[in-house]
Amino acid sequence: MRTRSILFVLALALFSMAATAANQALLTWNSPTTYADGTPITTPLTYNVYQAPQGQPKVKTATGLTVSTATVATGLLSNRTYCWQVSAQDGATEGALSNEACKTFPPSPPDAPTGLTAQ
Repeated sequence: MRTRSILFVLALALFSMAATAANQALLTWNSPTTYADGTPITTPLTYNVYQAPQGQPKVKTATGLTVSTATVATGLLSNRTYCWQVSAQDGATEGALSNEACKTFPPSPPDAPTGLTAQ
């Protein structure tokens, strides 16, 4: 009986972690190959990520990223839509913002029932 209880608690913990992990967004983008004037880019760039709930002004949430292919945004609330934009930066000069990408997160599942008994 104790083994079943431990397995049940473990299953609940895993379910809870999966529910939290569901509110993530994997952001991917392509690195620019030229500057705005058409000159080829030959130095490494860094990237900035801007984020906000849909319809609100975006705030810079990550700076100096050296990877241009992916970053994970976590801590997002259920039943909301979030939007992101990315900029490339060469030294102190930040380029224009990318297109906007948005993701809607479904409502979170209800809490587990409590007080279960068996007779």
